[in-house]
Amino acid sequence: MQNKRLEKKKTTIKMKTLNPYYNESFGYDVTPEKMQRVHLHITVSDYDRVGSNERIGQVIIGPTASGAGLKHWTDMLQTPRRSVAQWHTLQPFHED
Repeated sequence: MQNKRLEKKKTTIKMKTLNPYYNESFGYDVTPEKMQRVHLHITVSDYDRVGSNERIGQVIIGPTASGAGLKHWTDMLQTPRRSVAQWHTLQPFHED
């Protein structure tokens, strides 16, 4: 199966820190048929005005995730149409 980006959203920029924290929410409309085939891939990058933005880390939330990412996904599925808050720690970024 080919990976396809369905939607992209950005948070606010956290200036002058390599240890940012975010308390932001995003909403997505996903049909029940697609729920077992989609995941959220969150990437945090170091924003540079000059040059390229270096990726700091990532979080994956979905049915193929593990640990907190899988628990968050399961909690969201058990309470449809309600917000489920969860703090996540960034994991190292791996090239696929």
